[in-house]
Amino acid sequence: MSLSRETQELLQSAIEKMANSYITSTETAVTDFHLKVNEENGELTILDDDDNALARVHIKEWEGEHDASVYEKELQSELARLQKQGKFDNLNIAKPYSFVLTDEDNQAIVDLLIVDDDMLILSNDLLEGFDEEMDAFLKKLLEE
Repeated sequence: MSLSRETQELLQSAIEKMANSYITSTETAVTDFHLKVNEENGELTILDDDDNALARVHIKEWEGEHDASVYEKELQSELARLQKQGKFDNLNIAKPYSFVLTDEDNQAIVDLLIVDDDMLILSNDLLEGFDEEMDAFLKKLLEE
């Protein structure tokens, strides 16, 4: 499922609203961001570690959607795009910090994005098939 352009703009606006509250902050915060989707009504809520709601947005395409992989894909894509644009560069937050998709019980489902100056996070797409390639390489190496 792909989000409409209008919905992508609403999602971007909600994430930027959350980020902007940390650009103007005078103290360095220590927090992660928890993104929670209400599967029934499609509402995305972005929370800090203290469960304070930083932004909310209604995603019409997610109404009644119970497959977290749908949210995961769209949120990872949007967060990665905003990071490439430098939207998280000036946040007054101690690094590393992460954006985590959580369920209704606040249990982490997946890290969507980890922001750290000294760490490169490899995507799952890059690592797909890595085990098979390493097994084949090792087998060939041992045969020689």
